[in-house]
Amino acid sequence: MSTDKKVIVVPKRLSGEKLERIQLPHPRTEELCSYYIDNSTETVLEVVTVDMKGKRSWLGDGWVHSNGSLHMLTPIDPLFIYLTLITQQSQTKDDWKFVDIDSLGLESPFIGKFVKMQGLKQKALDKLCDFRQISEDVCVAKIDVDKVIRWLKNKCAAERMPKVLESYVSEFENDELKEQARIREMTLLVSEYLLPFWNGKLFKEYGGFVKVCDSEKLAAKAASAVIYDAPESYTPGIAPPSKAGSKQEKPKTAKERQLEKAASKSKPITSFFQKKKAD
Repeated sequence: MSTDKKVIVVPKRLSGEKLERIQLPHPRTEELCSYYIDNSTETVLEVVTVDMKGKRSWLGDGWVHSNGSLHMLTPIDPLFIYLTLITQQSQTKDDWKFVDIDSLGLESPFIGKFVKMQGLKQKALDKLCDFRQISEDVCVAKIDVDKVIRWLKNKCAAERMPKVLESYVSEFENDELKEQARIREMTLLVSEYLLPFWNGKLFKEYGGFVKVCDSEKLAAKAASAVIYDAPESYTPGIAPPSKAGSKQEKPKTAKERQLEKAASKSKPITSFFQKKKAD
């Protein structure tokens, strides 16, 4: 049995609870990832790792762990996971089909535990699905696209944007563009938990944020304009005719600059075979 130690930061309200580690498909990549669930509150936590391997170590009470990575458990809306699970089973080439919601748990015992959380399952049915109660024990459901888009747009509301991202929208001139920019930032955050199908649907719903993108292009064009104080042109922001159509060089990366500097100081291999001049 592995005795590898890990330092895990848990939300204070759950630190005294017994959390169970399970593996569920990531909502976007569909790859199995570690999650922790609290069955009593039907809370699902994802594992976020700050990788410090090889750079830091942990010192504990009588132990030293060479891997200084930090693992944090952060709450995730489980409906993102439900959306992926139901989409996988319900989507057909042309439409959506009804599936037995409990059959989702047949794929793995971990998914079985996940879908047995009754309150969470009912929330997924209400927010994401068109469902039918066939009998007391059998419920079938299929994706309701309108419900899903409504739920996703609520997730992307401008007022939900974290303040730490405010610097990304402060550059826009008017309130309308700032509002759209906030929604776009939230859409980009939410898209980290969406299948490409739903990501495309969501961006299309907002028209691809054309106004925000156009504003950014104009700002970038203005910033790149060069003011020449030369006889060729006396109009600020207009380049001389010979340079107006020239293509701007792409800025070099730090690695390219480092290699260029090293090359300038190197000698050709033939220099090592030249005869030394007598003193």
